Amino acid sequence: MGDQYSVHKSALRTAAGYIAEAGEKWVVIGSGLGNAKLASDDLGIIGEKANIVAKYNAGVDQVWQRISDGVGHINMMALALEAVAASYGRADHRAINELKKAMQ
Repeated sequence: MGDQYSVHKSALRTAAGYIAEAGEKWVVIGSGLGNAKLASDDLGIIGEKANIVAKYNAGVDQVWQRISDGVGHINMMALALEAVAASYGRADHRAINELKKAMQ
């Protein structure tokens, strides 16, 4: 019987929950980046002349975008695991119903 396998739907759902929690933490990190930007005069005249603030803020924007993209991917992973668990759950119910019909 080496060709048989089983799917642990509850483990898939648990993993989906952990992944969703990670996504929530990424959202918190991303929301904190709004306070990480500098005002144009935060680094004084030299910072303004060297355009450091604009470059720094552009970097913050890039990090925020990467985090935002990551959150989307994390949420898709969690949804995919939930969908797999649901799909196997439906297959189990169909198999059980077919066995019940066969036994009648």
